[in-house]
Amino acid sequence: MANVNDGHRQRLRERMLKEGLENFQDHELLELLLFQSVPRKDTNKLAHTLLASFGSLHNVLKSQPDELMLVKGISQVTACNLAMLKEVWRRAKRSEKEQLDLSDIKDIIKFARLLVAESYAERVVVVYVDRGTKFLFSEEYVADSDTQTVHLDIKKIVSSAVRLKAGGVMLFHCHTEGDCKPSKSDIRFTQKLLYALSGLEIVLLEHIIFAPEGDYYSFYQSGVLERMLEDYKIE
Repeated sequence: MANVNDGHRQRLRERMLKEGLENFQDHELLELLLFQSVPRKDTNKLAHTLLASFGSLHNVLKSQPDELMLVKGISQVTACNLAMLKEVWRRAKRSEKEQLDLSDIKDIIKFARLLVAESYAERVVVVYVDRGTKFLFSEEYVADSDTQTVHLDIKKIVSSAVRLKAGGVMLFHCHTEGDCKPSKSDIRFTQKLLYALSGLEIVLLEHIIFAPEGDYYSFYQSGVLERMLEDYKIE
């Protein structure tokens, strides 16, 4: 039975990774949740029992742990895992309403400084925003200890932007020595990324470089991004 269950669980996970969860039935979603705290039992049967006992997925997830534990096979750990999902979702929705707004250049610089300024190692943070410039996600890249350079993959950034359905991308970058003036490689990379994103109608909104003393260079404020975009349109 354990081997049968393992194969079923793996197939469900692979299906989720391939298709997403939109076409999953309620009992299948419950199964995935139950995998975390029910290692060996038949979670398919347990999911159906929960739905039959409470009437709907909504009722299962809004129930208290002591109510869930009345169902045979639901342990305290499983009941707590299921019951906390309602609170997790409530807080996630609340944080969505409080989502960081990066539409103002002052807020962008403040946020960028918080992420990368005064770093002991050169680093780049890639920030993805929606079309209303609300924060979606960020990825951090730190300099290689041997070369002391940050390796960025344009294809990976573009792929992340598409996956997140981002409307815009920002780069926050710090130098650990010297000034904040962009190097030739900084400029070339920025231009290549802008071109790659523009082809997908995603905007490179900013690239900010900080110096150790706190000075910064903004590709947007300097007009460089605008000139690059004009060159892209001409090409």
